[in-house]
Amino acid sequence: MPTNTASSVIYQKAPLIDATYQVTFPQDLQISSAPPVGFQKKTKTRFPNFSLTPDKTSYTFASADQRWQMILGSGSLAVVARQYDGWENFQQHINVATEALQSEYTPPYFSRIGLRFRNIIRKSVLGLSDKEWDQLLQHKCSGDLAWSGVAGEMKATRSEVLMGLNGGDDLVCVRHGLVQIAQPTQEMGYLIDHDFFVNGQFSMEEVRGKLTEYHQAAQRFFKLWITDILHQAMKPRV
Repeated sequence: MPTNTASSVIYQKAPLIDATYQVTFPQDLQISSAPPVGFQKKTKTRFPNFSLTPDKTSYTFASADQRWQMILGSGSLAVVARQYDGWENFQQHINVATEALQSEYTPPYFSRIGLRFRNIIRKSVLGLSDKEWDQLLQHKCSGDLAWSGVAGEMKATRSEVLMGLNGGDDLVCVRHGLVQIAQPTQEMGYLIDHDFFVNGQFSMEEVRGKLTEYHQAAQRFFKLWITDILHQAMKPRV
């Protein structure tokens, strides 16, 4: 599927619950054998809090407000935005993390690049509790929810598809379906999860290029899901 996209749309009521960047690289024993003191020094302005992962195999760094998380392993680096507030800010956090990795450990190449966006559409948040899912999601994407007369009775549905981008090695795994939301009240939400990735051998500059491509593709893919009713309810900024 081609990744060309129209201009970016920013929603005041965006349903994005988190965004994740991850790269992998050949395992570096220095990371697993000694605390990442230099790495922490280079990233602590944005990620001041430090802890070990529960299995004690990786290091976790977090922002003071816990909105941002960074995980460093002997062969991987991830940055997670728990409250996504725009691509530019996400890029800045990614750059701080990746440049610190490059400076401290100089990986010979990156073997996998990934960028993932998870959205959960909640009718109650958007003032759409009186609408059926097939009024909010495009029929060509929503599958079972487009069944006439039964969409309101649907209790669970989940689909996953893997597809290529632009005829190359880049892939996107799309997971979508109804999910139960317990807090603050019981309701059904609709998950739209786009996970973009590629495997190979890549330089730092190639990582940046792939991320730009994936971000643009994610915007385009999300627009393919929604009807104008949902688009307007999320309050697009002009």
